[in-house]
This record gives sequence, structure tokens and C-alpha cells, in this order.
Amino acid sequence: MELQHIEQLLEKYDLCETSLAEEATLAAFFNQDEVPDHLLHYQALFRYFSHAKHQKFTPQVNVTKKVFGFRNLSIAASVVVLLGLLLNYNSGVHKNQFSEDEIFAYDQTKIALEMLSNNFNKGTSQLKTLEVFSNALQKGEQNITFLNTFNTTTNKIFKINK
Repeated sequence: MELQHIEQLLEKYDLCETSLAEEATLAAFFNQDEVPDHLLHYQALFRYFSHAKHQKFTPQVNVTKKVFGFRNLSIAASVVVLLGLLLNYNSGVHKNQFSEDEIFAYDQTKIALEMLSNNFNKGTSQLKTLEVFSNALQKGEQNITFLNTFNTTTNKIFKINK
């Protein structure tokens, strides 16, 4: 009789419909050493709950407050200023001096590249007219395809054989 009552309580427990008194009855039953084999998994569960109820957890939290003071800020600022001065000094030291022949060659190269660029732009502008013509041909080809489809469909509708 008691085993049947425990199984009914377990069904209610699985559906979360038990009261605290019924759960205490279940806990007392499963804290025994002799439990039927088909209910052993419940015994582990209820024993865990009874042991966990008596445990206390008090975490040790070490809180250290770090203060970023004025001294650290002034050191960081001075490092940034020194780094800026060093980079500014190094950029002024390595300025290259070019001879007149090198400057003349540079200017001539620049003029030649400008001429090449201008002529290239003239050639590409003529290609734009070819692109317009190509687009018109593609549109005409689409129209012819549409007309052929229309012609085939009307021949099938009116059963015209060629």
C-alpha cells in the first residue's frame, strides 16, 4: 500500500502538483536505504536535495580599489609629449635633397603621364558611343525573340502549319 502511495506522489511530483508535506513524505521515503529498483533514480535526486539543504556557500570576494592618481596621469602625459617630439624630430631629419636633373626628369615624366591620361580619356569616350549602339542591338534582339514567341503561340492557337 505504501509503495502505491509513493508512486502516486511521484506522479504528482513530476507534474509539479505536490504540497510541501507530500514532498517531505517523498524525501523521508527516499532517505531510507531500501528503495525499489525502479525508483533508484529518484533516491539520488532526493538525497541530493537533503544534502544541499544543509550546505552553506559563503564566497570570499576580495575587492581592491585601484586609484589612477594624478601622478600616473602626469607620467603618461609626459611620455606622450616626448613621443610626439621624437616623431616630429625624426620626420624633419630625413628630408631628401634632389638634384636638378632628378627634378627635371620628374617633371618630364609627370607631363608624359598627363598626356597619356588625356589620350586614354579621349579613346574611352568613343567607346561610350559603341556601348549605346550595343545596348540598342540587345534591345532589338529581345524584341525579335518576343515576336517569334508571339508568332509561335498564335500559330498554335489558330493551328496554322507552315
